[in-house]
Amino acid sequence: MKKKLIISLLSVVLIFIDTSYINVDATPLTINSVNYGNTTDVSGGLKTAYEIRKEIEDALRFQVKIDVNWNDLKVEKDMDLYKSKGKAVGKPGDILISVTDDKNTDINAIMMGSITTHAAMVDSDPQKVLEVYQNNVENRANDWRTRYKKILVLRPKTNEETINGAIKYGHTKLGTHFNFDFFNKTTTKQFYCSQFVWRCYFNNGLDLDRNGGRAVFPYDLISDKATIVYKQGE
Repeated sequence: MKKKLIISLLSVVLIFIDTSYINVDATPLTINSVNYGNTTDVSGGLKTAYEIRKEIEDALRFQVKIDVNWNDLKVEKDMDLYKSKGKAVGKPGDILISVTDDKNTDINAIMMGSITTHAAMVDSDPQKVLEVYQNNVENRANDWRTRYKKILVLRPKTNEETINGAIKYGHTKLGTHFNFDFFNKTTTKQFYCSQFVWRCYFNNGLDLDRNGGRAVFPYDLISDKATIVYKQGE
């Protein structure tokens, strides 16, 4: 229990820390997957605090680099998304990522990721999303275009069967409670936002975790295994 509390506190540091002090170069961003060797089995106890720190530092640096290179991110535009109107955005199976945006003062957006980050998956009905919202996995109205000012839409590089399987799996987990043990990404008894999205695809043979670490944070889903098809915000 004490170990889980320490792990949770460390992950809170990752989610709420001010990353503006971290120095990164402004060279064009290359998004590649990095394997720390933990992808196959990460259910065991953490070996050392160093491993946690290494993963947190990697996630923070990647997050800052995304922010620094925001205007230069490669986007293979899905013009259907750019032309569509209304609150919803994305096509079935697309992954929605809210990007850090300290200028969005809407209280609901703040609670669900505008100052931190958040992730969800578009349902088979694009007017809905599957996401961990506050305390549970829910099937909610897709209001991401208006809920957040700054978002990315990722499209996993896979086939329709895998996408349908991911959505189907997500529906089997509706009502599952929030996972506060951020570094136990393999549990299916509780979920946090990006862990849930990752698990939906992982259960269907596609591992979208960029660095294969013990946790999977929203920005970890941004890798060469998915295409950015929509970008919103400055």
